[in-house]
Amino acid sequence: MKVYLLNKINKKKMTTAATMNFTQRRMAQIATGFFLLAAILGTLMRYIYLWEVPFLDYKNILHAHSHIAMLGWGFTALAGGFVFIVLPNEIISKVYKNAFWVNLIAGLGMFFAFLYQGHGAVSIAFSTLHRLVAYYFAWHFLRDLRILPSTNAVKFAKWAVYWMVISTLGLWAIAPVSALFGKLHPLYFSSIQFFLHFQFNGWFTYGVLALLFKCSEDKGQAIQLPKGTFGILQLSLLLTYALSITWSTPENILFYLNSAGVILQIIAFLLLAKGYSKSVDFFLTEDRLSGWLLRLGLLSLAFKIVVQGAVALPFIAKISYTIRNFVIGFIHLSMLGAFSLSVIALLLSRGFLPKSTLATTGYRLLALGFLLTEAILFIQGILLWAEKGFWPYYHVILLGTTALLPFALLLIFTTSFKTENNT
Repeated sequence: MKVYLLNKINKKKMTTAATMNFTQRRMAQIATGFFLLAAILGTLMRYIYLWEVPFLDYKNILHAHSHIAMLGWGFTALAGGFVFIVLPNEIISKVYKNAFWVNLIAGLGMFFAFLYQGHGAVSIAFSTLHRLVAYYFAWHFLRDLRILPSTNAVKFAKWAVYWMVISTLGLWAIAPVSALFGKLHPLYFSSIQFFLHFQFNGWFTYGVLALLFKCSEDKGQAIQLPKGTFGILQLSLLLTYALSITWSTPENILFYLNSAGVILQIIAFLLLAKGYSKSVDFFLTEDRLSGWLLRLGLLSLAFKIVVQGAVALPFIAKISYTIRNFVIGFIHLSMLGAFSLSVIALLLSRGFLPKSTLATTGYRLLALGFLLTEAILFIQGILLWAEKGFWPYYHVILLGTTALLPFALLLIFTTSFKTENNT
């Protein structure tokens, strides 16, 4: 295999640097466009709590929102980061460009199909197309990784892709499980949670860490991990899946497994944090905007670990999955904060995203919208837990803060085309 890859490098001549930059920017534009669509749908869901929208079903919007956020924005941004940051230019082939374009078709297909019919033949067909694109990407990326030295960046990138592929087993299980046992069976919910758990905590989390490792290595700030850190993290990932299924199968053994998993997870991330703090400081001194976004993203990751640590206590675990505000707040903490802000910071530091005045305003509004919506969701969750009801104008305030997100992304998205025209 290494001989094949070496021959591939020797035979392949890169196009001009301008062409490569164009491809990088196009990837970032596609990813940001998906993020914008997801944010618009998220705002629309807040709007529906206050006013009816004819011809649109809330569940259909929710399905479209979640699929575009994860399989559109999340996949394109992370896979693009892997291709253009982790891989050397000499081995980047057209297969990745083709994958991004086909995934664009799949993403837009999911967007319209889920809005129109929810889970139906057309939407399932487009989501299956995305899955095939993901496998296509995984095959070529893992093959290309084999020629690279076994650094921490390569190790985390490799396992991020492994967990992405493994997570899809949950999706393949949904149809036979629902046919055999029905949609109310615990196995049905366990299959969905299997996909979500290994997407968020495997593919996305490992992916962010891989990109930060690589960016640090490229800047001469390679992060050294204490021996055993990676193994502890892997074991914690497997054990914390238990929490994902406790709400449908509330067995004591699952709480104990999750408790062991979150303890190991805290240990692993404490070991990671020591080296990462120096890397973030380096980003802050070189590029304050990307460094600031990265710090906020990593603080979100740290808070996510703290929250998961708290649910090691069974009574807190029950609260965490029975109050919807906590569930939504945690998902957004993981996806908007820990993942999105970190990836945006790293793509920005590489010049894939615009740095104009309008774009900078967009990044700041995006961060502000994230912080405000998280605060509102968690505060309202605490009020519900304390049986204090809803605070006045809760849904109006939440709609207003959520609307900051699509507005911010619109600034970033449109500015990226203006920047392209000026180059």
